[in-house]
Amino acid sequence: MRFKNLIEAKGLTKYLFLFATLLTLNACSKNQEAIIEQPMDEFSYEVECSSCEITYTDKSNSTKTVKHTEGKWDYVFDQKISFELKLSIKTLLAYKQTINAYILKNKEIVYGDVGYNQTHITYDTQRDLGYGVYGAYKNTDSGNGGNNGGSTKPTSSVCGAKNKSGGYCKRVVAGGGRCWQHR
Repeated sequence: MRFKNLIEAKGLTKYLFLFATLLTLNACSKNQEAIIEQPMDEFSYEVECSSCEITYTDKSNSTKTVKHTEGKWDYVFDQKISFELKLSIKTLLAYKQTINAYILKNKEIVYGDVGYNQTHITYDTQRDLGYGVYGAYKNTDSGNGGNNGGSTKPTSSVCGAKNKSGGYCKRVVAGGGRCWQHR
């Protein structure tokens, strides 16, 4: 009788060990699924200008150029990005033009600002670090008391922060930067 109980106990132990192993394997596969299903960051460019030339790095890390005539232009990366994003805009007009240029990550602005006549921005996706050069307003008015035109004149800039409606804040900010509401 004892021998029979011992065999049944060993059989039960085998089944318990097998059950515990299956539970462990199932938990591991769920963790792997969680790792695989992590959403990738979606990057995009957004530019607002009139009569400008836009040069950008596309999804294959190639440089492309488009002539944009008016309003908003955007480019969304539909795959994982691991290289530096570059965006350059220059106006095709002979007078002052405001350029709004932004790089977005998951539809939120991570880098960019408002510039005049030309803008160059770069964003390192690995380090989440941006760099930009923004053109300044150049006064071409020759009747300004001795200024022969073409010199950079200190001016105020526009806040340019993206608002809830999808537009940009148009508040004038002395010395550049963001307005009181968007700091």
